[in-house]
This record gives sequence, C-alpha cells and structure tokens, in this order.
Amino acid sequence: MKIFSAAATAAIAAGTARDGGALEIACADPIRVWSGEGSLESDLLRGAGNPFTGLGHRSLVRATAAALGSAAQSITYTLSGIDPEALALIDASEVQRAPVTAWRLIFDASGTVLLDAHIFQRGRVDRLPRSETAGGTATVSLIAEGAARGHGRRSGRMRTDADQRLIDADDGGLSRVSFAGEKTLYWGGSVPRRAGQALG
Repeated sequence: MKIFSAAATAAIAAGTARDGGALEIACADPIRVWSGEGSLESDLLRGAGNPFTGLGHRSLVRATAAALGSAAQSITYTLSGIDPEALALIDASEVQRAPVTAWRLIFDASGTVLLDAHIFQRGRVDRLPRSETAGGTATVSLIAEGAARGHGRRSGRMRTDADQRLIDADDGGLSRVSFAGEKTLYWGGSVPRRAGQALG
C-alpha cells in the first residue's frame, strides 16, 4: 500500500492532483526521463545532480493487466517524440537486462510542484523495439519485466502453481492463488436465466 504525503493526499481528495511518471534505466550512462516538460530534479527521486529529461508525453506507461495464477505481465514504457539522431545513441546491447525503476509522480493543480513520488515498478529491460517516422520523430517502446518473471535468474522461473509443480509435483504452496474469485454484478437489469427457467 502506498502512503502519500499530506499535501498529495489533500490534492487527490480535492480532485486537483495531476499525475505523471518517471523512468530510470541504470545502464553505464543512466537514462532518466519523465512524462512532463523540461528537466526535473527532486529528493523524492534521485536527488540534486540527477535530472530527469522531460518527454512531454503523459502516456509514459501503457496500461497493464494481470491475473492471479496466470503468467506475469511485462510493462511497456513508451518513449515517444525522440529525435532519430538521439535514437542512434541508445545502444540496445548496453540497455539489455539493465535495471529499470519507474515512479508514479503526484503534482499540484499547476503541474509544477511535485508533491510526492512512489516507486511503481522495479525490473529489468527485456526488449527495446523502436519505430521511426521519415523526417519526423521516433518512438522507443521499452518492455520491462518485474520480479514475477524471474529477473533473468537461473531458469527464469515464474511464480505460479503450474510452474512450482514442475520443480516439485507435491508442492502445492501456490495452489491457493491459482485463480482469482469472480463476482458478477448486474446493474439495472435482471440476472440471466436459462431457457427452461425463463419459459417455466
């Protein structure tokens, strides 16, 4: 559970808070970007002297989904609006398996005062697909995997019941989280019935 600062909590309650994201790729020459405009330095992130470059693109993190017991989902970070010349400086081999840290940022209504920041995910770079527009800008989609994918550890195991039973068939330690319970709510309508029930 994330505990926000009093100022961030008040802004969220008032409906005036603005959110954003920041991303750090800890390769030999660290890459630090955030979803807003300009440069961002804060003790809530990496402190003074470690600026995050603004991408001017709020959709830094693509929507993700996961289910208990299913394969863990990777998270895709979209770095768009990059100059193709700068794209050539991003060495995929250098970034491969590099540690990634992502933060969720909470700003005030003006979007200029950072009220709080929390780590959203830690992981490692998995893939770095890119696309370029002739005479325009480029887009890099950084796909990072979190702890549930094994982080490249020996054998790269996943934290699921089926995977655990490959190690020990009698180990049911993860069997109770193999699926998520589901409850269907019918708003303003009748509960679906079988034909026999409907016709009497």
